[in-house]
Amino acid sequence: MLIDQTVPLFYHLTSRCVQRAFLFGIDPVTGKDYSHRKEWLVERLHHLVQIFAVELHGYSIMSNHFHLCIYYDPQVHLLWSDEEVADRWLALCPPRTSKKKNASSALLSEVKTTLLSDARRLAHVRKQLGSVSTFMKFLKQPIARRANAEEKTSGHFFEQRFWSGALLTERAVKSAMLYIDLNPSRALIAKCVEDIKHCGITERLMALAGDPVALETFLKPLASGLGDRGRMIPIQLGMYVDLLQAFSIARHESANVDSPEARWARDVASIHKRQRAYGDEEELRAWSNQRNWKRVGDALTE
Repeated sequence: MLIDQTVPLFYHLTSRCVQRAFLFGIDPVTGKDYSHRKEWLVERLHHLVQIFAVELHGYSIMSNHFHLCIYYDPQVHLLWSDEEVADRWLALCPPRTSKKKNASSALLSEVKTTLLSDARRLAHVRKQLGSVSTFMKFLKQPIARRANAEEKTSGHFFEQRFWSGALLTERAVKSAMLYIDLNPSRALIAKCVEDIKHCGITERLMALAGDPVALETFLKPLASGLGDRGRMIPIQLGMYVDLLQAFSIARHESANVDSPEARWARDVASIHKRQRAYGDEEELRAWSNQRNWKRVGDALTE
């Protein structure tokens, strides 16, 4: 099991378009610009995160793939009342009407009552709302259908599976966040932090413009379905922005290998290796031993 069903953890998730086609950017073959679809994914993300047992801390939407940094609590959905489960499910899957209009309050109430009276169905719905795989399915499928409708075509839009890497330590979480937010910079799309678009840091900088005090606060989730069981990342926004601005991996290739900058650069670069877990040697050893795995990857520097 790649997603731990017992321990709340941060995860780095990524999913690619089929054949790595530029279905969110400018197609190099046809010249068509699909960049507007990035906003579809951002809007869908914010909607779904408030419904599922996850919390969104970072994301980047690229031309042919996307990255997420989420915090997942596999037990929280068991604590929701039946009413809350029903409300969340109806927010995810509202009843359909013949004219494709929003369901009336009377219809919603009727469907909710029916769901609450069906214990087996309600248990299934609760399980789905506590699943990262279901979260990713509901994230990607509507985008695929909308894009196919736009193109008047059919077929797969995303690769079927998504990749996940557990972030076992605070340093691993921060490294993954930096890696994700720096994606447009590495792709030469953005020359500086302020130029980065369709990323978590984009939202954080926009919020900062109206609240300079936010520089001194820890990184809060961008959206959350966990309520008071959520987490903040223990680094102040100002320090995080400074890290983004202060270094790029290429800039520190010739730096002192023992310098803090060089160690951060190596850790951020290691996220690209697609390990199944990231952390220090002790954490990785414990993680692999619990799963009877021989090795899950290299340890991050301390």
